[in-house]
Amino acid sequence: MPLVKNTADKINIFQQIVTRLGFPAVMTTALLVTWFGFTHYNIPHSLAGLLAVLLFGFILLPILERFNPYRREWNKNDGDFVTDFIHILLVNNVVVALEKGFLTAVLIGSTAWLATSIGGQAWPSQWPHLAQLFLMLIIAEFGRYWIHYAAHKVPWLWRLHAVHHSPNRLYFFNAGRFHPLEKILFQLPEVVPFIILGTNIETITLYFTFNTIHGMFQHSNIKQNLGWLNYIFSLPELHRWHHSKKIEESDRNFGNNLIIWDIVFGTYFNPKDREVGEIGLLNTEYPKSYMGHLKAPFAKRDISKPIGYKKH
Repeated sequence: MPLVKNTADKINIFQQIVTRLGFPAVMTTALLVTWFGFTHYNIPHSLAGLLAVLLFGFILLPILERFNPYRREWNKNDGDFVTDFIHILLVNNVVVALEKGFLTAVLIGSTAWLATSIGGQAWPSQWPHLAQLFLMLIIAEFGRYWIHYAAHKVPWLWRLHAVHHSPNRLYFFNAGRFHPLEKILFQLPEVVPFIILGTNIETITLYFTFNTIHGMFQHSNIKQNLGWLNYIFSLPELHRWHHSKKIEESDRNFGNNLIIWDIVFGTYFNPKDREVGEIGLLNTEYPKSYMGHLKAPFAKRDISKPIGYKKH
């Protein structure tokens, strides 16, 4: 192996490492930080997850986007940062917290009923934390897959979902761009089964870390070449196709965290002979402001598509 002779060579080698190992390295470390936080340092569960997300999501990922971008032009502000910040702040915090609190209050009785009916706790809390996390991912992904699939096929659901497909670039921050009504729907399979099953706080905390970091990584502008991991997780290489302007490409890869249900149901898409073209909506005049996103689904016509659009 030739000796590294200069700084450019070192940077190139590190970029190759990020390209090949960025996702597994970041995710593994974030999960370990969360786990050590609540098991060894007695940090409150929610705080342990939040610290990992802040460190590895909001701080590290934008650095990696600058250092090893998939497309340099996607690092330029498109007038979307403030809008995405409001989505993160309001939809992914306030709306999510209110929905979880409401569903917990409504469904807590069903948890006790199920435990009494089967003579014990339904959730396998005796399993290793990693196994419980993967079980939660598989269960949540099944419901998320079908709601996401419906969001592309049912016109009134698409009007809500178009908000998420409205950015013209992908970067870590637009992972949280959802209309609040759609976010409520998407949350159901991630919350309801686990309240009923009595899933423990440790697994829920690890899921929070995984789901948040994965969503940011999935939408990130980081060059990736992750090989066989693309048959397990719904990674950037797959998800960019889902944001394509071409409907035959964007109506694929519906997985949120895992891609396994796309493989099972035949919607997996990962061509090797080309890269994704333009992303976003067909209507280039779709509003960019937060208030515009709130109102867009209720316009008289579906403004996610240009006038005269006909699906071929």
